[in-house]
Formats: sequence, structure tokens, C-alpha cells
Amino acid sequence: MKYILLFLLGSSMLFAADVNISQTDIVERTINFFIFLAILWYFVADKLKYIFTNRREQIVLRLNQTQEKLKIAKKAREEAIKRLDEAKERATDMVALAKKEAYLVSQKLDEQFKLDVENMIKNNEALMEFERKRMEKKVVEEILSRLFQTDASSFDVSKYVNILNKRVA
Repeated sequence: MKYILLFLLGSSMLFAADVNISQTDIVERTINFFIFLAILWYFVADKLKYIFTNRREQIVLRLNQTQEKLKIAKKAREEAIKRLDEAKERATDMVALAKKEAYLVSQKLDEQFKLDVENMIKNNEALMEFERKRMEKKVVEEILSRLFQTDASSFDVSKYVNILNKRVA
């Protein structure tokens, strides 16, 4: 930019001619120019003031609207962060509660399994005792039926009891 300006000034000096300022009408033209500016200002000033004032008011209005939107967005962001924090707290509480519940349920299931196993063992023992008594009865009936089919008069009661004890044991 400097170089262009220097070039223009230098070239104008080369082509400058000897001019006497008294032979020009520069003063009259300058006065006419200022009169033109004054007339122009007289007719256009109010409109320019109105345009600039209106423009300034529009800019202020848009700025205020933007600031209001910004405030609303900040409030919404703060509320969202607050809700997020609350949700995180609830999630950690829910996880802790779920872990406690899972532990309690597993403890209850373990206790129930132990009770079921104990009941099954007791039932199995009771069933085995029942089967043992039934087999004893069956064996006793079988032995007695054989003895009665054979010569029953030759045995006395003590011999019956000894035979039964030997067979059952």
C-alpha cells in the first residue's frame, strides 16, 4: 500500500506543471462544495439521524433478545446439569440398593436350599426307615409263613424269636 501511494505521488510530481494558484478557481469551488454539503446536510440529516437511530434501536433490541436467549440457555443448561447430577445420584443409589437386594435374595435362596436339602434328607431317611420296616415285616411274614407250612409244633416261641432275629439282622 505504501509503495502504491509513493508511486502515485512520485508520478504526479513528474507530470506537474507550473501552475499559478491565482489563476484557478479553487476557493470558489471549495465554497460551493461546502454550500452543497450544507444543503445536502439540511435535507438528509433528519433522515440519516432517523435511519441511524432506528438501526441502533434494532441492534439494541436484537442484542437484548440474544442476551435473553443466552440467559434462558444458561438456566436450561444449569437445570440439565442439576438433573444429570440427581440422575447420577439416583443411579448410584439404585445400584447400591440392587446389590443389597441381590445379596438378600441370594441369602434367602441359600437358606431355602439348605432347608430343602435338610427336608429331602429327612424325607429320604423317613422313607428308608419306612422301607426298612416294610422289608422287616415282609421278611417276618415270609419266615412265619414258611415255618407254619413246615412242622410248626416242634418249635417253641424262643426258637421263633431267635430265628427271626437272625434273619432280620
